[in-house]
Amino acid sequence: MPAVAAEVATNIDTKNTILEAQDTDMCIEADEYGISQEDSDSDEAFFSFLDKPQEVISSGVEIFAKSLDEFFSEDKVFYDTSGTYLRLRMDATLDDYGDMSYTGNVRLKLRLPNTKKKLRFTFESDIDKRQGDVVGQTENTPATAEKDKDYFAGVQASLGKKTGWQFKPSLGLRLGSDVELYTRLRLKRRYEFDKWSIYWGETPFWFNSTGVGLDSYLEFNRKISKDSLFRIGSFARWTKKTDYFLYNQSFSMFHTLSKKRILSYYVTFSDVSKSAMYSRYYLVGATYRQNIHKDYLFVELVPQIIYQEKNDFNAEHSLILRLEIIFKK
Repeated sequence: MPAVAAEVATNIDTKNTILEAQDTDMCIEADEYGISQEDSDSDEAFFSFLDKPQEVISSGVEIFAKSLDEFFSEDKVFYDTSGTYLRLRMDATLDDYGDMSYTGNVRLKLRLPNTKKKLRFTFESDIDKRQGDVVGQTENTPATAEKDKDYFAGVQASLGKKTGWQFKPSLGLRLGSDVELYTRLRLKRRYEFDKWSIYWGETPFWFNSTGVGLDSYLEFNRKISKDSLFRIGSFARWTKKTDYFLYNQSFSMFHTLSKKRILSYYVTFSDVSKSAMYSRYYLVGATYRQNIHKDYLFVELVPQIIYQEKNDFNAEHSLILRLEIIFKK
C-alpha cells in the first residue's frame, strides 16, 4: 500500500508539473504579444456586454429582411416556404409610346401528403427566361411583354437544416410548344455578420434542350433605421449553350411607410461576358406596394427608366400597374 500511494503521489506531481509548464508556456506566449493571461481574461469579460446586443442586432436585420421579402412576396419566399403557396400576378405596362401591354404570372407550391413535409409539387411560369434568379431580382429587372409563355411543373424536395445549408432538388417538365425534362438543385444559406444579414444561393440546373447551367446569387442586407433596409444583390448566370456569363448588380432601399404600405427604389446594372452581346443595360426604378384587402390582395405601382445598349442607351420609360393575389397556408 505505501508503494501504491507513493506511485499515485508521483503521478499527481508529474501531472501538476505538466499543467504548470503549460500555464507557463501560455503566459510566455501571451507576454510575447504584451498581453498577460489576466489581461486576456479581463478583456474577454469586459467586452462580453456586447455579445447580446450583437446577437439582437444581427437577428433583427434578418427578421426585418425576411418580413420585407414576405410583404413583397419575392420569389425566394415562394421557394423557401414550407407550406402551400399560390401567387397570381397581373401586370399592365404603359410604355413611352402610350402602348399598353398585359402579362400574367403564376406560382404554385403544394405540400404533398404522406411525405413528412419533404416533398412539394410546384407549378410556375417562365422560370428560365427571367434575367434574375428566384431570389431578390423580380423587381429589379426590366418590364418586358412575353409572347410565348412556358410553364413548368415538377416535384421539389426540402433537405438540410434551417440553421445551415438547405438543399432543394427538383425534377420536372417544361410545358410549352415542346415538352422537355429539367432538373435543378437549389442550395442556400443565411449568415449574420455584425449588422449585416447575408443570403447566399447556388442553383445548378439542366434542361434537355440547352444542357447544364448555374445561377449564383449573393445578397447583403443592413438595417439603416427602424423602418429602412439597404440591400446589395449580385447575380450571375452561366449556361453551356451560350457559354457566357450574365451579370446583374443591384442596390435597393426599402422604406416601411406603414403596416400595409412599403416603398422601395433601386438601381440595377446588367452586363454579359461577351462584348458582341447587346444585353448591357442600366435600370432605375421604384416600387410602391400596398396591401389593399386583408393579407392576400396587393397592388403595386412601378415606374422604371431603362438605358439599353441595343438602343444606344437612350432613356426608355415604363409604368407598371400590378395586381397580386396570394394564398398561403
